[in-house]
Formats: sequence, C-alpha cells, structure tokens
Amino acid sequence: MTVQLRESKSAGALVLHLEGELMGGDETKSFQDRIYSAIREGAVQIVVDMKQVKWMNSSGLGSLMAGMITLRGSGGDMKLAGLNDRVRRPIEITKLDQILKIYDSVEEAAAGFGKGA
Repeated sequence: MTVQLRESKSAGALVLHLEGELMGGDETKSFQDRIYSAIREGAVQIVVDMKQVKWMNSSGLGSLMAGMITLRGSGGDMKLAGLNDRVRRPIEITKLDQILKIYDSVEEAAAGFGKGA
C-alpha cells in the first residue's frame, strides 16, 4: 500500500496529511518530493499529520528524518502530529522523540512554530 498524501494549511504552516503505511522506498517518494517543492515555494514550516498512518518501518522513519534535516537546513522545521502507538513506539525506542517534535494534534503542532517550540 502506498502512502497517500493530502495537504492543507494550519496557522501558517503547511500540513501534509499521510495515510497508509510509511515504509520507505518508492512509497515515500511523493512525501520527499513534496518536502523539496515546499522548500522551493518558501514553505519551510511543515506539520506531518500521521493520524492515518497505520504502520511505519525503519525506512519510513528514515524518510521523516531526512525531511526534517532538509527543512532545518533550509531554515525551517518539521513537526509530527497524531501518532498512534504503532508509529510512536519506534520513534521512542530509537530515542528520536528527542529530535523529532511530536504533538497530539495538527493545530497544536502548527501553533508551536510561533512559540519557537
């Protein structure tokens, strides 16, 4: 199953809504491509809504890290929102929750950009 990608805006941030399984490889190419095009458009504050992500492996986690590193290198940042336990657990086990900013809701994550959080 490929990852479906929709987008919206919240508090000035670009919100990428992912749905399906985040498994890396070709399945996350649309996600990576959208990060790069958002940077070209000047949208460097991105919230990734993961409420509809059912599963994520280490490659999917790697694609999130790559997106965050790319955004931070461009003067922006990426925040994650709405993670279920199956998606949150690998992030916590690998201690990446100390690097990736995780919020309960898209609105909370988007509002965090204005607070420097």
